[in-house]
Amino acid sequence: MKKMKNIIYPAIIAVLATFLVISHLRAVAYAQPGTAHDPLVTQRYVDERIAALQTQITALQNQLQNHQGGGTYGPGQMVPFTAMFVPRGSTLIAEAGAEIILRSGYANIIAGPNGLVDVTAGRDVGNGQAVSRNHLMLVPVSDGRGLQFTTDAWLMIKGGFAIVN
Repeated sequence: MKKMKNIIYPAIIAVLATFLVISHLRAVAYAQPGTAHDPLVTQRYVDERIAALQTQITALQNQLQNHQGGGTYGPGQMVPFTAMFVPRGSTLIAEAGAEIILRSGYANIIAGPNGLVDVTAGRDVGNGQAVSRNHLMLVPVSDGRGLQFTTDAWLMIKGGFAIVN
């Protein structure tokens, strides 16, 4: 009798373990596609995700473009400077209130008789005069004032502007 117990109990445990393993394998084999057990996706799902990402990318590109061209900011919001490279021979036409800091390279003022305001030096810089590096320049009105670049240059700008070549 004792020998029978030593054989029957392990056999019952082995049979139960086998049923448990088989039932688990069947559940995985018959899982619905797209569930946690079978993460297969359709082409439509992938296309929808790509379209959603493309929409987000386009929105961010438009936001960046608007920012560089003088994005709209409300009261109390800090408007950041945008660092940018400008190639030699290019012309930057700025809108009223634009702030420009020439970081490297050389540029001359394009303006009428009153020019741009050099806030750092506390003076007006007239048409054709050179822009001092690391000086904050302020554009008082939107009448075609800006900078003509005689070399490749880096600058920081805040406010509306357009680059023409």
